[in-house]
Amino acid sequence: MTMTETSSVTTATGAIPVLLYHSVSDAPAGRFGPFTVSRSQLAAHLDLLLEKGYQPITVGAMLAGLAAGQLPPRPVVLTFDDGFADYAANAWPLLAERGLAATLYVTAGDLGGRSAWLASAGVSLPMLSRREIADLAADGCEIGAHSMTHPHLDCLPHAVAYEEIRNSKDVLEQVLGRTVDSFAYPHGYHSRATKELVIAAGYRSATAVRNAVSHADDDRYAIARVTVTSDFGIAEVARVLDGTGVRTAGPRERWQTAVWRQARRLARPSGAGRR
Repeated sequence: MTMTETSSVTTATGAIPVLLYHSVSDAPAGRFGPFTVSRSQLAAHLDLLLEKGYQPITVGAMLAGLAAGQLPPRPVVLTFDDGFADYAANAWPLLAERGLAATLYVTAGDLGGRSAWLASAGVSLPMLSRREIADLAADGCEIGAHSMTHPHLDCLPHAVAYEEIRNSKDVLEQVLGRTVDSFAYPHGYHSRATKELVIAAGYRSATAVRNAVSHADDDRYAIARVTVTSDFGIAEVARVLDGTGVRTAGPRERWQTAVWRQARRLARPSGAGRR
């Protein structure tokens, strides 16, 4: 399924950059440091977007805009994965003071706890609580699901993967008292079967990684995103926005992705699937 099954509308260039952030902190945690940006770094990125005339919108607004033919001239989507507590402390205030929208994908099984899936890397980050997530949603932040325990979904038995996908939706909907329509694949890993499980669970969209720029014809259940890492200055963000130095998402999975999935499946211990 593609976005243009509901609309043939494109932006002026056809490109819709979707940026993926993780932790926002001035004290990077060990091996997760490459996936952490500082508060000043994020602030500089946001100011650059505004200076270049981009309008940040949520994933939901992007899909609705495509369907209605009412996207802003220069859309960009800001997404934050995992649901770390530093999002409420460091990221959302910077977004809110500029009046900017964002989508936050939350690992629902760790609410109010710590990032259990990072234990093997020697990292334990505090996670957002139920109250914090509800407050963020009330303030206008779009909340999406990011599984229960952050596994490699494409390597799990289908029944187990479906529980991860569906249960995270149920948990967050209970917290928010509203529907949760978008899902983000943990680690970006997905397959055709995984996408079918997301559709069956009732989501209207899903974001992958792919490190490519999305567009109006992109797969709405594998929306391409570009990972923002600790070495991203404003020049790197500008290149993504301008479409230089980053590819546009293609219609098919790259062969390297399929090979890497098979390698991960072979390396996975027998019976693995839950923490």
